[in-house]
Amino acid sequence: MKVIVSHDVDHLYPSDHWRDLYYPKMWVRSFLELVRGQIRFSVFWHRLISVFDQRINRLPEICAFDKEYGVRSTFFFGMEHALGMSYNQDKALPWIRFVKEQGYDAGVHGCDYLTQEGICKEHDDFAQLTGSDAFGIRNHYVRYDEDTFRKMAQAGYVFDTSEFNKEKPTYKAPYRVGRMWEFPLAIMDGYVLWHDLQKAQQTVMDLFRDTAQANGQYVTILFHDCFYNEKCFPVEKAFYEWIIKYVQSLHLEFISYQDAIKELEHGR
Repeated sequence: MKVIVSHDVDHLYPSDHWRDLYYPKMWVRSFLELVRGQIRFSVFWHRLISVFDQRINRLPEICAFDKEYGVRSTFFFGMEHALGMSYNQDKALPWIRFVKEQGYDAGVHGCDYLTQEGICKEHDDFAQLTGSDAFGIRNHYVRYDEDTFRKMAQAGYVFDTSEFNKEKPTYKAPYRVGRMWEFPLAIMDGYVLWHDLQKAQQTVMDLFRDTAQANGQYVTILFHDCFYNEKCFPVEKAFYEWIIKYVQSLHLEFISYQDAIKELEHGR
């Protein structure tokens, strides 16, 4: 059993959100969490003033952590706007180059999951922007229908990792859709962590146990880079650091999607 880690880059800079409701929604949600005793006042305060931060993304910080622990992450960047993802391609490009310079893979954080034209456009925009010809995708909010993966394969994606059980963290083996590999997502931060670090840790441990019993090949994990922020999201950051160290304690190997495909196609 090996572990694949990835990061969805939903946000880059506060200025990307001047015309949307990202900050008002976060402030209201954070106030309710404060009233319920789910976050400390210091966390609430730092979220309020985060609108003045230089950037929302934590790409340098999470790349440094991943490198220290040998995590071979993949970062997914948006090519379009949807559901609070509001940055433009020209702002994404320097960060795509940055993560690649750090030795990591980059792919598309997809928006259109319905039309062949839209799915192809996001693929082609990323290819033209980066000069890459082999990369994968995960859709924003893991949205898909019964035809999405077929359309992704036709667009030319090497892999997708959008299939996800929102009811319970679940292992499912990778499988082919045409020439594309589908890697179902097992663990997403927002679906296992809800102000209860110990419960989230137990959920993760149960998933790893079940996967081992099923002789599963790959556990796929998603953590949003913007949560790697000690002041605004201390529990989320602690959760990610714990899960990486937990994987190491099990003596499991981190692997990228691209290298996992090589293993699958060579029958290893």
